[in-house]
Amino acid sequence: MEFRILDLFCGAGGLSCGLDSVKGFKTLIGVDFDSKVLETFKRNIKGSETICGDLTDSSIKNKIVNLAKENKINMIVGGPPCQGFSLKGKNLGLKDPRNFLFKEYVNLVSEINPEVFVIENVKNLINACDGYFIKQIIDEFHRLGYIINYGVLNALNFGVPQHRERAIIIGSKTKSIELPKGTNKIVTVRDAISDLSYLDSGEGEFESKYLNGPLSEYQIKMRKNSILLYNHQATAHSSIALEKLKMIPPEGDKKSLPLELHGKQKFTTTWSRLVWDSYSPTIDTRFDTPSNGRNSHPILNRAITPREAARLQSFPDDYVFYGNKCNICKQIGNAVPPLLAKAIANKIKDAYKNKTDSGNGFTCYLDNAYSIVKEFKAEKKYVDAIITDPPYNISKKNNFSTLNNPRKGIDFGNWDNNFDVINWISDYCDLLKPNGSIIIFCSYLFMSFLIKELEINDIDVKDVLIWRKTNPMPRNVNRRYVQDMEFAIWGVKRGGKWTFNKKDDKPYLRSMFETSVVSGSERTIHPTQKSLKLMEEIIEIHTNKDDVVLDPFMGSGTTGVACLKHGRKFIGVEVSDKFYDLAINRLTSLN
Repeated sequence: MEFRILDLFCGAGGLSCGLDSVKGFKTLIGVDFDSKVLETFKRNIKGSETICGDLTDSSIKNKIVNLAKENKINMIVGGPPCQGFSLKGKNLGLKDPRNFLFKEYVNLVSEINPEVFVIENVKNLINACDGYFIKQIIDEFHRLGYIINYGVLNALNFGVPQHRERAIIIGSKTKSIELPKGTNKIVTVRDAISDLSYLDSGEGEFESKYLNGPLSEYQIKMRKNSILLYNHQATAHSSIALEKLKMIPPEGDKKSLPLELHGKQKFTTTWSRLVWDSYSPTIDTRFDTPSNGRNSHPILNRAITPREAARLQSFPDDYVFYGNKCNICKQIGNAVPPLLAKAIANKIKDAYKNKTDSGNGFTCYLDNAYSIVKEFKAEKKYVDAIITDPPYNISKKNNFSTLNNPRKGIDFGNWDNNFDVINWISDYCDLLKPNGSIIIFCSYLFMSFLIKELEINDIDVKDVLIWRKTNPMPRNVNRRYVQDMEFAIWGVKRGGKWTFNKKDDKPYLRSMFETSVVSGSERTIHPTQKSLKLMEEIIEIHTNKDDVVLDPFMGSGTTGVACLKHGRKFIGVEVSDKFYDLAINRLTSLN
């Protein structure tokens, strides 16, 4: 899919800069009320058109809508102001007149009907009043038919050398698009700006040894082969400001200031320097003012230049800002870091690449179970049963290197590490029909937590099923019991008439199922594959022919194979490409 973007409240274009750096994304329209920022936007976002004006003006709104439809816009992005959301009371929200621009954003989404939208805003938008305001916003977009994901992202985790937390809301008509995760790899101030040349702003001599060294990967990325370095002009500080700056040692902060600097002006909370081997605090619109906090150069007696601030925001050097110094500082300080926007674009792109495969009696999705459930709910995809074997979150490093593949002891792989065993349950319970059942395989370590979560979500837990393995894997036999059993919790929709198919020739059924561990031709590369015989017995007892069975963690597809063999319909979800392809091969071989 090609994403054709309208950037509302576009500012200097940080959001569009990052989005457009990903193939398949192109910003075609930028809207702002400030003609100066639009000059910067238009000169840098090549091929874009701009509209300058107030969104509350009906003629401006009509112009935006008409131009958007003419350009076949299918994605809207922007950061509408929302000062009223910081109030402590709950009586205003979207009714607060100061939030009218947020309402206009919602109205434009309603009129243009894009496939995707992205909102960037202050962190407090989500946290204020125990989530009251974000709920109002989400309700508005749900009413318009959008699947919503939201949260707080820190630009620091996306290669930006700056601590900058922002609320991000992503909506889609057809996909559940999760927020990007980021990494723990930190880019430092030294990585970002130590190659930029020293500028004489009257502060005196310095030792050049601080600035020597090879270019960092970040510096190479930002240079973009630019010949001239624009916007790298130091502020001409007053003589008094220069004297104060000289008193702060290299990388010094308020604790290093001499006592004589205190007094009426109380500089104990200001006049600090950036630290070379750490990250920058949030770059704001007054980064050129030394008394504004920790934003002066680490060693030079001056504030950082606009270009240095732009580097700390992750703008490439060929991105030129236009206007007077005050206006340029606002453009940079208010911008969305392009690398953060790039991460969002990649996440959106990935969501639209996910595969779907269908066959006689089955439909499977290569996707994340946590996100796709929102699509299922939006589509009102109800099922008769959920039978699944999610990650147990029990993997451990071990010394069982002599065991044969695919399983080496109890280190199953990254997919079984840090898995949230609880929070998927609530959404999936909503998909069960009134007489539906849910069966969850699990470790005995988490059984009580799972049962509690099921009960909270209107599920009556009926029993614990036991899979007894006739040929279990031995381990530490002189110090431990052999682990020859796994467990599954069986629950039913509260108040429903659940399915339980006991054969007439049996007086009763025990909740224990005995089979061997999977071996021979049935064995696949999946390390925790369930026995087909086990799953067939469970399917026959707890479902009827033509029932729809959902497995959101289908792994090698054994649940699906059991369903198809016994006349049930199957829906499967798997996040691993390798295991997904394995499951599809097994399912299609039955058709």
